[in-house]
Amino acid sequence: MFVFQPAEEGSSLVRPGEGRSWGAELMLEEGLFEQNKPEAIFAVHVMPGESGSLSWRTGASLASSDMLEINVTGQQGHGGMPWNTVDSIVTSAQIITGLQPVVSRKANLTKSPAVVTIGSIHGGSGPNIVPERVEMTGTIRTYDEDVRAQVGRDIKTSAEKIAESAGATAEVSITPMYPTTVNDADLVESMAPVLEQVAESGTSEGQLQGASEDFAFYAQEVPGFYFFLGVTPPDQDPAEAAPNHNPEFFVHEDALVVGARAMASMAAAYLYKANR
Repeated sequence: MFVFQPAEEGSSLVRPGEGRSWGAELMLEEGLFEQNKPEAIFAVHVMPGESGSLSWRTGASLASSDMLEINVTGQQGHGGMPWNTVDSIVTSAQIITGLQPVVSRKANLTKSPAVVTIGSIHGGSGPNIVPERVEMTGTIRTYDEDVRAQVGRDIKTSAEKIAESAGATAEVSITPMYPTTVNDADLVESMAPVLEQVAESGTSEGQLQGASEDFAFYAQEVPGFYFFLGVTPPDQDPAEAAPNHNPEFFVHEDALVVGARAMASMAAAYLYKANR
């Protein structure tokens, strides 16, 4: 089975938090595996690395992803008389600082690394006005469901209590986006020799990735194996090459042959083993 899936990164028609899905999750909801459910599923993704090299991890490989929204409401007033206001900007700054211990002091990092990032903050209309409202958005990344739940609870508690201490309020919304991408141990063990044969520039254990991947939804339904293909041109140092999602990212297209060969070889090897 070949899965031709649109909207892996999301859809302009669907805003996160609206209760509608896209990409792999939507494909499954619409019956992708209902008539023909595979025994295993494979995927390959390009990234900086020696052209034609292959890398992977067993178990958790890419992070889960949750979208974070925090809206802080205070009391608007004159910037020259802040005692007559409840400063939503100062409160937001305190919340951002207060979120750091959620990972550094509360998350069980022996079970899972964790990241909480505030990526945007919007508030205010003039230099001498304390605004009523500040809106922040961010992302949460973990690799364990218990840690994921704990981090979410601690973010909510910290933001709300910090705002309360300032006389403001904080509305916290956490929207699950993608599960952790987990490579099935038995599948990796059986398919690793195949990848070692087809790689043109060697194989290696991949690093734990902070990015997320909606392939994870498929891998929750059937055993999955997600691996990476190095595509940095031979005349560039992969360590200095522009990363994915960067306008300078460049693919050495000769490496794509290795990716296609790897996928075809794994499918053929799996079917051969399954039918022996």
